[in-house]
Amino acid sequence: MEQPIGKKIILSLALAGSLCLPVLADAAAPVHDLRTFAQTDGTEPAAGSGETALADKKGPAKTGTQKPGMEAAGKDSVNPVQKADDLRRTREVDFSLQRGQLLSEAIGDIDGDGVEEVVDLMGNPLVDKSSYMGDMYLIVRETGAAGANRVKYYYRPQNLGGYNAYLTLADVTGDGYPDVIIAAPSGGSGGMVSYRILDVIDGKLQEVFGQEENRGVSMVGTYLPDYRASLSFPDLKQDMVLDLSGEKDAYRNLNVYNEDGSLKESGLRPYIQNLSQLSALDVNGDGVDEVITIQKVLGVLNADPLGYVRIVWEYRAGGWEPRNVGFQAELYTKPTYTSGDKVTGESGYEIVSLKVPAENGAVEYPHFQKLDGKLAWKLNHGIESFVRNQLKNVSIGTRLNLDYDVKYSGRHYASIMVLGLLTERDKSQAITRCWNFNMDTGEEVALKDMIRPWGKFWRMVEKETAAGGLLLKPEDVTGYYFDGEALGLLYGDQKEYDLEAEKVLPFLTKNRPGEVFLTSQSNEENVKKEVKNVENKEKTSK
Repeated sequence: MEQPIGKKIILSLALAGSLCLPVLADAAAPVHDLRTFAQTDGTEPAAGSGETALADKKGPAKTGTQKPGMEAAGKDSVNPVQKADDLRRTREVDFSLQRGQLLSEAIGDIDGDGVEEVVDLMGNPLVDKSSYMGDMYLIVRETGAAGANRVKYYYRPQNLGGYNAYLTLADVTGDGYPDVIIAAPSGGSGGMVSYRILDVIDGKLQEVFGQEENRGVSMVGTYLPDYRASLSFPDLKQDMVLDLSGEKDAYRNLNVYNEDGSLKESGLRPYIQNLSQLSALDVNGDGVDEVITIQKVLGVLNADPLGYVRIVWEYRAGGWEPRNVGFQAELYTKPTYTSGDKVTGESGYEIVSLKVPAENGAVEYPHFQKLDGKLAWKLNHGIESFVRNQLKNVSIGTRLNLDYDVKYSGRHYASIMVLGLLTERDKSQAITRCWNFNMDTGEEVALKDMIRPWGKFWRMVEKETAAGGLLLKPEDVTGYYFDGEALGLLYGDQKEYDLEAEKVLPFLTKNRPGEVFLTSQSNEENVKKEVKNVENKEKTSK
């Protein structure tokens, strides 16, 4: 049957976009420095007995993107130092002294020599069989034919640990080459994440965003009589007063107020957490990503959020300057990293929601974790690139809303649909993108590799569609998904034709990923329940 794509989700996105408005006024912008950030260097222990000189940067420099007044130490993007290949040396790391599991991997030309490097994040469980990883370190390897897999850079951040740590690459320093961003969620209800940003400076990896920067901005919070809270940020021109009268019972139970609204002498006060989110986005259209951070403001407990602070940072002259600071109240309903958003695949991998702190709209996209680092990079990089391209279309007066739906999360196959709406004044453009992944390789699976035999399948489709006055052919299909109950074929201008699973399953038995499909994932659970019920009845009868 023919139906509009995700019409309920699109409607909800439109409503969300129209209702997702800042509460209270944004803080004045531009904002003066709220904090003087100290640079935090990681330890660099001697690695083996070999040479310690690192390869200098060379190759063409990216032009037109470096910000005014910013001079990255040790980098000459106009006249890069050229060294003969026979003089290039790499740090020799004695891997007999290194231990660790591969947590995440990223691929990109991080030093501007014209050849991509492989960046591996390694870690060790703090306790045997624990999923919390500490003692993390980075290894950067060459990919060129001459020096494939030779270790080029090595770095060990201080005091970095977390669950499901991952890497991303983005140019946030403005030198034209991607920087390495490490994210390590701490777990728990607080939803905090530790971040590190590293750049290649003077021939080695150096931390430009470390422990001190993870504290974000400071805040002084005070409860006022009659169920109000005052929030004050240093160097801002105004204080913010929040009305808490809608939560009177909660604050009385939390020992903040008496029945008459007077304050108890509990010593409790609102406070601000360290970073819970960091994203790299080009918010001003200059071709260089700014760092956007989110800090959660709490009343008494993690379950008592008052709102969040959104800061846009620019990297200038070796330091971070806040370009814009804004506060939004009562919109922060759950931590950025929460198990409530999690979908677990049949083989144990997880798909979690990552949120982009976009100023105009609400953007969420899927992120794979608990996978081999190389595989996770293949899966996540394509999705992240798509989201970043969509964000480039956002300008003054436009609003972007993106959300996603995990259609299938099997052992060898996963299907995800991203739906969105880009709104500009009185015009709206729907966004649809489906990913169908081979979970063993990380590659996207073409419909032709899912359906066998191809010719017989399309004879069936043409017969089905012709009965409804539509003749759908292979060349008309722009995307597809399978959710266990139907195969959705996307075509034309945001149109979809659904084929019931019973008609499609015979053609899916020889799919290339090797997935064994049931009628639906929920049916699998129903089968398990039925088996368990039968077993219980047999035990009872005995």
